[in-house]
Amino acid sequence: MHRTILYIKQTCILAVSILILSVSLQAQSAEGKNTFSPTNQTRMVAEWEPAIGVLVSWPPSIPHKLYQELAKDTKLYILVENRKAMQDAIGWLTKWDIYPDRVKFITSTQGVDVSWTRDWGPHAVYDTSGVMKLADGMYVYSTPMSGYACDDSLQFLFYEANGDIDLTIEDDRIPGYIASSLDMDMVELKFAFTGGNVISDGQQSAFSTCVLLNENKFIGLDENKFRSEAERLLGITNYNILSNFEERGIQHIDCFMKMLDEERLLVMRPPADHPASVVYEGIVEHELSHLTNAFGRPYQILRLDTDVFDEDHPDELAAYSNSLILNKVIYVPLFGIPQDTVALRQWGEAMPGYTIKGFEFVVGREPKMDQNVYKHYGTIGWTGGDALHCRTRAVWEPTMLYISVDRIPVQVAKAASYPLDVILKDYSAGKLMDESLRVLWRVKGQQDWNNELLKPTDVPDHYAASIPGGQAGVTIEYYIAARSYWGTKATMPRVVPEGYYEFSID
Repeated sequence: MHRTILYIKQTCILAVSILILSVSLQAQSAEGKNTFSPTNQTRMVAEWEPAIGVLVSWPPSIPHKLYQELAKDTKLYILVENRKAMQDAIGWLTKWDIYPDRVKFITSTQGVDVSWTRDWGPHAVYDTSGVMKLADGMYVYSTPMSGYACDDSLQFLFYEANGDIDLTIEDDRIPGYIASSLDMDMVELKFAFTGGNVISDGQQSAFSTCVLLNENKFIGLDENKFRSEAERLLGITNYNILSNFEERGIQHIDCFMKMLDEERLLVMRPPADHPASVVYEGIVEHELSHLTNAFGRPYQILRLDTDVFDEDHPDELAAYSNSLILNKVIYVPLFGIPQDTVALRQWGEAMPGYTIKGFEFVVGREPKMDQNVYKHYGTIGWTGGDALHCRTRAVWEPTMLYISVDRIPVQVAKAASYPLDVILKDYSAGKLMDESLRVLWRVKGQQDWNNELLKPTDVPDHYAASIPGGQAGVTIEYYIAARSYWGTKATMPRVVPEGYYEFSID
């Protein structure tokens, strides 16, 4: 009952802003059409967009098998403090069959939070000229903890012997070293923008829990200023602030839910008899279900079932949402419980065509580990508020070919045709090859693909096509393909040919 009362109180505080946000999202386009154009627009990159690598720290704070799998799939950008640390890393990586062509070292300062590359790490944002920059939020006070209430008193993870907050100034400086190493310019954000508590849809919407507002209030920035700066510097016009979901914790949204694409949310679901269930379900029912996505429709809300993984800490739930989506692979933390199997299955069902890889983290079995892991964690190196996503961060592709598809509903009535709206933006030095911009479709089970050119519309960067109507009772598979003269090519979904979009005709 205590949790229920707290949640209802919190919901009342947020109800007006949630309603305003919903109206704003619906009003952004006429007749539910998405009119967002990346050209001449600041745009924060979404997690699922093309990446050239992943940022991790050394000494390791993740399982060595995760290093190995990441190196198979992409390039490792490894933070080291000095040359000695680099030589140490090279020795271990060689033992793990990870070779130099899969690694780029970045030498930088290292503070107490260095392993949490997600939280202090830079966000990728395109400026109005289409150049990717790294946006660096303030990270001087590390990660605060809070209760349910948005205005609850903050506690911090580290304190000096005299009781002062142990500042994370060294970690706050690391993005500058990364930008220099990648030869990229910086956007200095004069507000806290802790990565684990920020989700972007790659267009104009973002999600955080309300502890982020409290974190900024602590450094002297009120909500209105925070929202206006997020819009000015990052292009976020629809900022969805959700209730906190932990009785006491860091409240990072990546431990509560995952955004799979512009229109789907994967939200954790505790067991019905768990004390947190009423809070989670309240946020889903009273907040998320009232929001609309980039295409003017309610978000599709999928569920990811979780459970307690440590009997000594029954309040902590296995953070399966704290997973990393990187190109065509999803890396999921596992906790050594039967629920792991369910989580992997549900991830696979939510993201068909993606390779789903799970990773247990038994600290005592690791051949090389940061001493802080031994100090701060028990047997399991993942926790309910700090898992795989927290300790990894994409390095995105600056010259990507961006595609966003307003998908056909998964179940439709028989019709003469089914229209598609596609956003295409080439961030390379070339331009799009008009003859390569196509939608391809077929009846599921058939081998041959039909295709149609995407035609430009009167909305910049928007292209239209339609899939001819088929007979009732069939399922249609389709995907978008594009290429630029620079040589960049892309499909959406990105996992083609392992997976496609599809819809069924009644």
